[in-house]
Amino acid sequence: MTSGAPDAVVIGAGHNGLVAANVLADHGWSVVVHEAEEEPGGSVRSGELIEAGFVHDLCGAFFPLGAASPVFRTLSLEIPWRHGPLVLAHPSPDGSCAVLERDGATELWRRVEPAVLRGMTTPFPQMRAGLQLALEPGALGLLRLPDDRLERVLIEGNALHTDAPPTSLTGRAFGVMLTMFGRRYGYPCVEGGAGAITRALVERAKARGVDIRCGARVDRLPEARRAVIGAISVWALARLLGRESRVLPDPATLKLDWTLDGPVPWTAAAARRSPVVHLGGRGSFVIFGQYSMADSTRAPAGKETAWAYSHDLRDPTAVEASIEALAPGFRSLVRGRRVERLPPGRINGGTARLRNQLVLRPRFGRPELSDGVYLASMSAHPGGGVHGAPGWIAAQAALRASSRRRARGLASFTSSSR
Repeated sequence: MTSGAPDAVVIGAGHNGLVAANVLADHGWSVVVHEAEEEPGGSVRSGELIEAGFVHDLCGAFFPLGAASPVFRTLSLEIPWRHGPLVLAHPSPDGSCAVLERDGATELWRRVEPAVLRGMTTPFPQMRAGLQLALEPGALGLLRLPDDRLERVLIEGNALHTDAPPTSLTGRAFGVMLTMFGRRYGYPCVEGGAGAITRALVERAKARGVDIRCGARVDRLPEARRAVIGAISVWALARLLGRESRVLPDPATLKLDWTLDGPVPWTAAAARRSPVVHLGGRGSFVIFGQYSMADSTRAPAGKETAWAYSHDLRDPTAVEASIEALAPGFRSLVRGRRVERLPPGRINGGTARLRNQLVLRPRFGRPELSDGVYLASMSAHPGGGVHGAPGWIAAQAALRASSRRRARGLASFTSSSR
């Protein structure tokens, strides 16, 4: 071991890496964070991507899981969440429009939510969370798609945020979870940009002595006394360990950003009051975001900042055509556009299908991929979304392993001994 090596090295200063660094620093560990980019934040950043005065989020934009996150609450992060009049709208060509409002979830969901959140923030085996769900009468009934057509449209649309078929078990689970979290916590954006989440985590970490080094690409496993935390994809961490990962990535994604001369002229009134709008269905699904009704700082008065994602449509003109069909005149409002093609695995860190869930994830869903080396990115349980759970779980696992070593009178882990 090289003299002066920190207790922990975190690879990646995305929000999960910063959560892990904060947790370890809270327990008195010396922590160094290495980030390949010139600024921290990973996908949780914001900026004027197209023209001055219009602020876009680089990736993560609306955060039901962030608003619900027990990790963010435990870390006492001050995040300026902002909500629109409605949560989400899903208009259809026939004139109908499914609407999600922040009106509270069902009584059954309120009873099972503590177990769901516990399951999101603990590694396997999840005995307590599993027992809570098993003992709650009717809990499995939440996974049945409802008979009401518009309610079904909401759940299936939320399922399509992932690559899991909405009628599959995992698709239904994701769809129900996002729908219920939306009813409880909304789909808020962050005032001024998602980068405020990163700034809060960075400031908290630096106040506790964490050394964050940007522009510091890692090409081999770093040296650390107690743990290496890989807040990078499972494929990248496997390469550092001299291995290959067989995790199937989630699909490539097309992302478009626009600056607009005015609000989007949706035909459906509810879509004109919802920051998040779903379009289409399986095979043609588009997630659309519009900020101004929730956060007036994102665009000059009377203008709009907007974006869309699709892992079904590959042609930007097809995405714009799907918007124009339900918002005639949209194209005439476009001031500028930015097209980004995100590679497979970039959005969710791995497929959301059953083959990569729960104990079917690497190492049976536990974060330790090798002795003293922990996976802390969205590739780990519970997966994608901005909630900090993978970073939290990895840090807690590292703390427990270190305590066990001390109890057995063993020397600390050191990656230089590999």
